[in-house]
Amino acid sequence: MPRLVELGSKQFVRFLSDLWTQRNWQTKIQPRGEGRFLVQGQRADGTKGLMLVLPTVDAEVTKDHVRGFIAHAKKRQIDVIVVASQGEFADEVRGLATNHDVKLLDRDELGETVENEGMEESVRQYTDGDVYETAEVEFGLPFDLPEPIENALSSLPLEAIQERISGLTGGGDGDGGSGGGSDGGSFRDRLPSSLDDLKSSSPPSVRVVVVAVLLLVLALGSVAALGPVVNGSGGSGGPSGVAISAVSTAPSSSADMTARWNAQTTSSITVGNNTFTAPDGEQFVVVAFNVTNQGSSPGSLSQSAVVFESDGVRHGHQPLRNVSAFGGGLFAPNDSKTVWTVYAVPEDTKTGTLVVQPSNEDTVAFVYDDSLAAEPQTES
Repeated sequence: MPRLVELGSKQFVRFLSDLWTQRNWQTKIQPRGEGRFLVQGQRADGTKGLMLVLPTVDAEVTKDHVRGFIAHAKKRQIDVIVVASQGEFADEVRGLATNHDVKLLDRDELGETVENEGMEESVRQYTDGDVYETAEVEFGLPFDLPEPIENALSSLPLEAIQERISGLTGGGDGDGGSGGGSDGGSFRDRLPSSLDDLKSSSPPSVRVVVVAVLLLVLALGSVAALGPVVNGSGGSGGPSGVAISAVSTAPSSSADMTARWNAQTTSSITVGNNTFTAPDGEQFVVVAFNVTNQGSSPGSLSQSAVVFESDGVRHGHQPLRNVSAFGGGLFAPNDSKTVWTVYAVPEDTKTGTLVVQPSNEDTVAFVYDDSLAAEPQTES
């Protein structure tokens, strides 16, 4: 049985009013306080209906909620009495409803109604495109992932990948595109948010990740181009390297700017006559970029637009006293400039990914270049 997707409280009440309107009722919604609503209905033949709505998902509807309502409805000689909720009905309420000919509507019952009566579009106007809730069945992977694969997957910035795949499927704005509406949004929403979620997730999520993320991202690379995982080993006396990758926001052929990059992990850096040591319990990840603006107009890529994501946390650049590492973030047309930045991350960080913030207007293609010195350097 399909289960109706969770709606906001007001959206749920309006949808129920639409349901009756489609069945030739004239309806009126009345707030009743304490998060409750009444939907009054009347048909042309004089039939009267009254629906009590408790819209919150976490509510348990008990006898105390509905006993007075049923008595009130019968006193008014209401022909059709309904109680609707996105929460759960207590067993005592179901018995009371059976005894007094009261119809109970939960998300399971409403999901079946929507499917039988073809009301999917009525639901979509109150959601991001989804109509039915996806059943979550625990399904752990029946094997341990090899360590190199697990490290690579751990470094994937799944939030950024979700946005890129959402754009590919046309689900980013919730209008569903031309293919029926809900696939884009639900496709994105089923992506896991962490490696643990990937390893113990529902079958749809596992399939989406393995097929969409691994094949599209790792193999094709044209949706969210994940660069090579670089072991940013530190210099003499430095900590062990962090495995670093980068996610492009467009393929090299169509990106506004290309950023060749290299990175290293270190406990301290020297800029001019000043030496900066990583804070206690942290290490530095130094990243150098050679940025080329491929367009015919000025491009922008600020230091704050590039973040380092690891273990679900996004780290902004580490400010250094009296040091300007990135310039103004503006790049002239058909020109290249070398810049650098540094991130302070926990000492136990093993993997991380460079990600461009969605607010950056220009798209960037990352290209790993081991000939670029991964250290503080002068702009060119």
